[in-house]
Amino acid sequence: MKYPLYPLTLFIACLFASPSGAKENLSSADSSVVLSPQQPDSIRKVKGIKKPFYWLGQYLKNTNKQSYKPFDWTILGGPFFNSTSGLGIAGGLTGLYSYDRKDSTLQRSDATAVFAIGVTGQMQVGFRGHNYMKHDKYRWDYQLFFYYLPSKFWGLGYHRALHDYNESLYRQIKLEFKPTFLFRVAKNFYVGPQLYMQLCRTYEFDDHSDTLLIGKHGLQNHNIQTYGGGVIIQYDSRDFAQNAYRGHFLKIEQMFYPKLLNKYYFNSTDITYTTYVRPYKSAILAFELHGLYNYASTRGEVPWTMLAKSGAGNRLRGYYEGRYMDNGIVETQIELRQHIRKRWGACVWIGGGNVFNSFKTFDANHFLPSYGVGARWEMKHRVNIRFDMGFTRNSPGFCFNIGEAF
Repeated sequence: MKYPLYPLTLFIACLFASPSGAKENLSSADSSVVLSPQQPDSIRKVKGIKKPFYWLGQYLKNTNKQSYKPFDWTILGGPFFNSTSGLGIAGGLTGLYSYDRKDSTLQRSDATAVFAIGVTGQMQVGFRGHNYMKHDKYRWDYQLFFYYLPSKFWGLGYHRALHDYNESLYRQIKLEFKPTFLFRVAKNFYVGPQLYMQLCRTYEFDDHSDTLLIGKHGLQNHNIQTYGGGVIIQYDSRDFAQNAYRGHFLKIEQMFYPKLLNKYYFNSTDITYTTYVRPYKSAILAFELHGLYNYASTRGEVPWTMLAKSGAGNRLRGYYEGRYMDNGIVETQIELRQHIRKRWGACVWIGGGNVFNSFKTFDANHFLPSYGVGARWEMKHRVNIRFDMGFTRNSPGFCFNIGEAF
């Protein structure tokens, strides 16, 4: 589960917030700067139980206005719910800043810190960010997340996930760290190294779960450490990475997890392509195609913790994350994002995917459909809070999150 920050409080608080009246510019990245008006003195005159709601409404009223602040930050918090984690409370801080505020063509960098605590015992703390250096000559990203998750497991492969009786419960503690540094080698074209570390310990597997963990060379370990590195080749002509209105994005990740560092040694190739167009003035049509394939030598093996999973990375929305898992996955989605009024919008999407063990065993009949609808509220300028309801081959799934799915 990635970045599970789902602040339902924002939607409730919007009822108390006056409309900003800010007109959304869908044509390009808006480099103009708008000063936020001062908070009225009447806030101090509000007493009793209404005061927190009034203050929150005034705070949210102008969160989507750009300002001259070196670090334009927003604090969020509230209940969350999704089909994977259940009910809980989450919060965090997200901010936008620029390494060269005089350069209107430079994308603003972002940093986010989040936490989540669920009624099922889930706990998560994490940091992530995207940084665009002066003249966009260099980019560096980072992800650092710690999870404690009660999870479900159906086994390795498509066929085991089809049957509800294979459902197994377990708990895991996981630490993930993923830094990336890119150099610009041509216009919109970047190349650079990436590192990855994952430490995973699991507890309280159901008795029958061992039969579900049988891999290429027998029963796999419950506790697995994975260390790797590789190279990224990236083409990016998007106007704004967090919520693109136009442009193309292509990323090829070639990662290596060598025997010297890992008990389970393997390689992986991950390819993502997205594009954005305007079919008419108030809408954006976004398309994504993604493929991930993990492969190993005769003596190597892909650990179950690193398999390609359904419902991960905001793809195949609505599926329980990891219900369908195998060496490879191919998935796609197309989404229409419609501006409704002021800070509100909506979307519809349709897509699907397929998990497979190898290219020889790929079966189109194993197709996993995904489609749904969603609502959007502009938290900050071109940074949305989203609520999505996805329909799948199994049961529907719900989620709140910050930022578009892709």
